[in-house]
Amino acid sequence: MLLSIRDRTSGWIAYVIVGLLVIPFALFGLYNYVGNGGPQVVATVGDAEITRTQLDQAYQQRQSELRRMLGDQYDPAVFSTDDLRRQVLEQLIDRQVLINYARDTRLRASDGDVSQAVRSQSMFQVDGSFSSERYQTLLQQNNLTAEAYEAQIRRDLSISLLQRAVESTTFTSDQAVERLIALQGQQRRLSWAALATEDYRDAIEVTDADLQAWYDDNRERFREPEQVQLSYLMLSADGIASTIDVSEDTVRERYDERASGSGEDAPRTVRHILAAVPEDADPAAVESARDAIAAARERIRSGESFAAVAEAVSDDSGSAAQGGSLGVIEQADVADAFAEAAWSLQPGELSQPVRTPFGWHLIEVTDVRVADMPPFEQMRASIRESIAMERAERRVTEHANTLETLAFENPGTLEPAAEAVGLNVGSTDWIDAAADDTGIAGDAAVLETAFSDAMLDNRENSDLIELDDGGYAVVRVTDYRSARIRPLDEVREQAITAYRDEKATAAARADAERIAEAVNAGESLEAAAERIDAAQYTAPTLGGRNDRSLPAGVRERGFRLSGPDGSGDRAGVGRLASGWAAVVVEAVEPGDPSEVGAEQRNQLRQTLNDLDGQASVQAVVAALRDQADVEIRASNL
Repeated sequence: MLLSIRDRTSGWIAYVIVGLLVIPFALFGLYNYVGNGGPQVVATVGDAEITRTQLDQAYQQRQSELRRMLGDQYDPAVFSTDDLRRQVLEQLIDRQVLINYARDTRLRASDGDVSQAVRSQSMFQVDGSFSSERYQTLLQQNNLTAEAYEAQIRRDLSISLLQRAVESTTFTSDQAVERLIALQGQQRRLSWAALATEDYRDAIEVTDADLQAWYDDNRERFREPEQVQLSYLMLSADGIASTIDVSEDTVRERYDERASGSGEDAPRTVRHILAAVPEDADPAAVESARDAIAAARERIRSGESFAAVAEAVSDDSGSAAQGGSLGVIEQADVADAFAEAAWSLQPGELSQPVRTPFGWHLIEVTDVRVADMPPFEQMRASIRESIAMERAERRVTEHANTLETLAFENPGTLEPAAEAVGLNVGSTDWIDAAADDTGIAGDAAVLETAFSDAMLDNRENSDLIELDDGGYAVVRVTDYRSARIRPLDEVREQAITAYRDEKATAAARADAERIAEAVNAGESLEAAAERIDAAQYTAPTLGGRNDRSLPAGVRERGFRLSGPDGSGDRAGVGRLASGWAAVVVEAVEPGDPSEVGAEQRNQLRQTLNDLDGQASVQAVVAALRDQADVEIRASNL
């Protein structure tokens, strides 16, 4: 964009633009020099600072997690921005408390653990294997160095070590396990009287005055968020791929390439001999281990079997007992140096000594599993699709700059850009910031841009937006309507339905409560239910707390009641999908611990240990935080 400005400005116009730009930049620099320059600190934990940037990033991540968890049920209005930001800040403070403690006590994850954690992350893998090139590229795209990222991983692992250390101290007694088994295996004989909301709805009268009063109390239920209509251009590889023609000759050529190279990266059957030596061992020890592998290699070349030598000298006891065999492995299963050597060997060929973090290896490949390619006819469609997608992705990259430039040069229309890149200008219906539609109306980056102040004020083309699917888009707001509460006349039928539902639900619940009160006073459920026409009585049924044959509301309420022993209420009210129910506990049968085997007991014990461990970690965090010097700078939040 700046290059476009430069190319199109010269002479006195350029000097005016430069002068206008210099003034705010100079003032900004002065502000940073004498004022609040640098990152704003929102909290300090000991000698560590939590910046507003860190809080913003964690807050955005938490919002994304809530969207994924709640899906269609996510409503930004439900989550108070201030409350959620404060919760996120408290979590950051707790985390920093643990980091400080791990640092002060010198609890530190090893280099090997950090390396394994990084290599196991799927975002750094290509075809299931760690890619150093992808690792560096992603870090650069996020303005991170490998040292900074790995330091972050080390801190996370150190916290995990601390948490596991605390959790490992928990212990569950046999008595606690016995009590849990008795509770889990408990069965109850439950009876209930169901009252369906539908049976009450028709009897609910709705007067204009009652409806108006109800609407006034529930106006927020009819709030419509601010909405926009957009025109847009979208560059998507999926959309372009369907328009690309791929010749039969090209498909056949790609198939032949795959067939000829199908064994290059195929799994291999490998055996090895290991002379173990730590990475940080002194040079003499490293050289001694290498000499041991070289000697083993000479023994095999002199006629001894690989299996016999491996069994005699290999430090890998697991494979040594199998003649050094590692079985069938893939490249991702072993260290890079090991894989590079093994996949360069022909079957029966011995490697030179190979150094890995585990020591020195002698490697032999005994078999290569060459992949069997399906017939061309079976592969034709998928290969054609793959080639079309590759070309489409290149076309997206090629057109992106054109789209960005022409959209900028013609801010009030998308037609010139559409003509240049061969697209049609699309449009949306009314959408809001929480839209979950497919396509452009549901893309988070598009929605964030569309509802920005600049877009709403200027009604001009946006900058180029990178989409979730890897494509690009430019959008322009063509119409806008602010948030409003829809008037009663506009939502009258909807309001009447909601009013009747609410009143009918309340009536059904009131009758269920009357029945339960009568039972707790000594009357039988069947007799109490007979006095209410809508009640549907169900005779006593035996079931456990996870018995799906019982309605969920009956089961949940029935296992919370005291039971028929006189220590508390034996009747209560439970929510049903169709309404409400008066639930009665007729009898309680405890579980039999003798029926539970050792394996299940161990699982229960582990569950209790995990719960106690989590509680212990929370207690440790609370104690450490009480001892820490924590300052929250509310004015910077």
